[in-house]
Amino acid sequence: MRGLVSGTCDRALAPGGDAPEWVHLFPEGPMTGRDGREFDLADPGALLLAFQSGGVDLPIDYEHQNDRPEARGNGPVPAAGWIKELKLAAGGLWGRVEWTATARELIGNREYRYISPSFLYHPKTKAIVKLKGAGLVHNPNLHLTALANEETDMADAPKTTPDAPKTAPDAKLPLAQRLAKLLGLAPDADEADVAAAIAALLSEKDNPDPAKFVPVEAMQDLLCDRNAKLATMSERAVSGTVEDALKRGFITPAMRPWATALCAQDPESFERFLASSVPAFAHLGRELLPAAFASQTTVRGSAEAEAICRQLGLPAGTLKD
Repeated sequence: MRGLVSGTCDRALAPGGDAPEWVHLFPEGPMTGRDGREFDLADPGALLLAFQSGGVDLPIDYEHQNDRPEARGNGPVPAAGWIKELKLAAGGLWGRVEWTATARELIGNREYRYISPSFLYHPKTKAIVKLKGAGLVHNPNLHLTALANEETDMADAPKTTPDAPKTAPDAKLPLAQRLAKLLGLAPDADEADVAAAIAALLSEKDNPDPAKFVPVEAMQDLLCDRNAKLATMSERAVSGTVEDALKRGFITPAMRPWATALCAQDPESFERFLASSVPAFAHLGRELLPAAFASQTTVRGSAEAEAICRQLGLPAGTLKD
């Protein structure tokens, strides 16, 4: 129920006298305490998230002693119970409590009948931003006076722009409806529809469309094959350039390993070498005798000729006496 809410934040415990497992902490939406101050449970999901992120149970004490410095200074402040879990249900935010034996007895004897939450709120938007715990009280009323300093200091509260609107347009929608809107479902989608949509998204994540995604292994194989082909093409180009330089007389066969290494590592440097050189060894690849004379003459290579061939890296018999 929206509008003026008076004192409903301080709930009477179970009329039968037994300590209830679940207690009602906040109604939904705007509310007004008995002291006249207004508050707004604009985003209960944020309180749930903050509780889960904190990772600790929230204390329930007696008469909010945990929030009063003078009470803490007089010795231990005993807990009446611990809030172990929060949930959104009919009427607002509920907490599951693990009561101490003493608190169970006091509640059973009807010595305490009401529970009052302790919380932080934003002084301008009035939005409740953090649940600190709760207290067993005699007089049902929102406990706010002891939180005056923390309300001003807001150090523990989420940062909110002062001039921001009180809440986003969808913040007050139930969680299922907000999820349905995010998932693009119809406005009347229920929890089952939301669960099915989430399951479909997870299935799509685990089973990607092969037409849209390529396995990493296949891509790696493709890249390796491409690199191998490029390397082969590069080797062929280097070999062809070196052989051409050899035929034109710019290098000798003995210079082939050096020329191959230079051409592979720095092709431009090898091209500059050819441009600045003369084919000094071109005569080594030409016939020294006329073809007709050479065909009629049988000449043996002398030891000196063979030695020269070895030094120049030429095949044996290239030079004749």
